[in-house]
Amino acid sequence: MAERRRRDTQALFDMPPGRKGRVERAVDAAIIAARSDGVLAEVDVAALTLARAQARGVDVAEAGQDVWALARIGAELRETLQRLRLDPVSRGVQTDDVKDFLAALAHPNGAGPSSPAPVGDGP
Repeated sequence: MAERRRRDTQALFDMPPGRKGRVERAVDAAIIAARSDGVLAEVDVAALTLARAQARGVDVAEAGQDVWALARIGAELRETLQRLRLDPVSRGVQTDDVKDFLAALAHPNGAGPSSPAPVGDGP
């Protein structure tokens, strides 16, 4: 009975202790920057802890070449980062080339006055 209970409570994969991977380091850097900018509040601590755990999971799944786990945890981490406003899209930082092009059309900035083009038939 004890063996059955232990198998039922095992994690999807083991999370080894040790050095942080590149995703976890990047999430930590984003959290530090957001805190210094005043973007995060104390009520965000639980979500920040979740983001760090998910980042560790992404690193472990990537190191173990577990494609399924990497895709699943990566999607969850992306959603958590969006909710915390730690990604460029949720902060409105993304560049939209089409939007920029249309804005440029609305406000032309020519090099100078245009010369009048000849109208009608030539001589």
